[in-house]
Amino acid sequence: MKKKLLSFTLVLVMIVTCLAGCGGGGSDAGSGGVKYDDGFGENVLRITYDHENESGDPRQTTADYIIQLNIFDTLIQMVSNADGSTELKPGAAESYTVSDDGLTYSFKLREGIKYTNGEEMTSDDVLYTIDSMMDPERATKNSDWFTMLVGAQDVLDGNADTVEGKGIIIHDDYNFDLVLNESYAPFLSVLSVPGWSILNREACDAADEAGGGKTGTYFGSEPEYTIGSGPFVLKEWVLNDHIYLEANKDYWQGAPKIDGILIKVVSDSETEQMMFEKGQTDIFDLDNARRLIKEYESSDEWKDNIVHKVTFGTMYLTFNENIAPFDDVRVRKALQIGINRQEILDSVYEGAGVLAKGIFPESMVGYNKDLPEIEYDPEGAKALLAEAGYADGFDMEVACTADEAQDVFQILQQQLAEYNINLKITQMDEASWYDIRSTGELPMYRSTWYGDFNDPDNFIYTFFSSASTKSRSFNYKNTDAIKRIEAARHMIDPDERIAEYRDLEKIVVQDDAAWIPLFHMDKVRVVQDRVKNFVPHWAGWGDCCYYSVELELSGE
Repeated sequence: MKKKLLSFTLVLVMIVTCLAGCGGGGSDAGSGGVKYDDGFGENVLRITYDHENESGDPRQTTADYIIQLNIFDTLIQMVSNADGSTELKPGAAESYTVSDDGLTYSFKLREGIKYTNGEEMTSDDVLYTIDSMMDPERATKNSDWFTMLVGAQDVLDGNADTVEGKGIIIHDDYNFDLVLNESYAPFLSVLSVPGWSILNREACDAADEAGGGKTGTYFGSEPEYTIGSGPFVLKEWVLNDHIYLEANKDYWQGAPKIDGILIKVVSDSETEQMMFEKGQTDIFDLDNARRLIKEYESSDEWKDNIVHKVTFGTMYLTFNENIAPFDDVRVRKALQIGINRQEILDSVYEGAGVLAKGIFPESMVGYNKDLPEIEYDPEGAKALLAEAGYADGFDMEVACTADEAQDVFQILQQQLAEYNINLKITQMDEASWYDIRSTGELPMYRSTWYGDFNDPDNFIYTFFSSASTKSRSFNYKNTDAIKRIEAARHMIDPDERIAEYRDLEKIVVQDDAAWIPLFHMDKVRVVQDRVKNFVPHWAGWGDCCYYSVELELSGE
């Protein structure tokens, strides 16, 4: 057991109830002689979650994916390479082809993929997944991933019962076509998201019946009825205590090396820290304890056990080009180079991140590593402000929600004062913030966008399409760039499309200075010595698939 090196600010008393007879069937000695106090075996990966999981049903969550990533399969997988790049690989679909017009995607399922109820995955399960996701009675949260299919919107609107023969053409148990309303180049990437987990019709029907109907279904909440085909099985769910995922010994890619994953619900970071340092958990996610990053990095005991992953997201500051003086590109460029972003990153986020130079994060397909850096240049900023007629500064406003941390804005306020810019910080409730933003009238604000699927469209279209630029209060004025952004998602040639996105990123950020990219945050975890082959999710989320993990056991 690792000795506890880090000091605690609080004296914590843990009252632990042994969960006799669950999971691994005992409390074996862990590596280094640790005795686990949770009743599960040694070959179980132990992690923590700071809140109760929203749902194990991929139709009913857009926030928590720890269950979905481990108990289901998707047709396509997005995987991380050793050099940090990403690529699409076949998943439940053994192979696929795309028609020349980009409208029809033909898939062949792997034969022999079994759900844990014994059913084999077939084309009918893909049909069921689409129909149930669009079923208006279910009020699902992930229908947007399916509306590009022919007939899907009709099902969602209650005007049809199925997309069969329209959005999906089934040829046999293993071969089917997915047909789009119009070409959509990111479609294969979309198929890799947790919302596209392939569900089993028989299992879901049984869960619906047991729960008294679709709205009361037991699927996603009751382990007995939450059936998947992935590397783990939902075995236990004790609300506000723990979730246990047991290894699927019959998984089509081979059984996991670990017996299971124990997800403990721990709401405060001090308790998480104590449990980790006592050896009762295997991975400590420092998202909610960033104050500890430097301490762990300087600790001889833990510094070699830190895992970094830059998140698939960008934190940014906006400009509303309808509000003077941000209608002047010189003012926008002045603030881009006049804000000391590194000071903000170091002061507020313990330096755990990478300064952004554009729209797209580093693990993005087609990321342009040669995009010029935005260098901090206060003298250049003053010159641009003087050229624009604002040598004596101006008044401006930044909007934030009432519960949003003020650290960034306070530093920003101090920095802008160097240019005689008076920054007013306006707090409002979250509902008002979103309401005003949707009208296009919210002043400057800070936000972060985390991508769901790995394609440039997920970022640049989200922000700078004709509809989004107003609803997000950017009011970007370059109509030619907007038209090109909207057209790029339909480009068939992948090389031409990536070249187009690189050019558009330069126009939006470098030429037009349409926003201020701040950072791509670094997700930092500390792991126990016994954890081997842990691969963070390519997107840098807290939720991961733990199929690759192995644990070094005592006596080995």
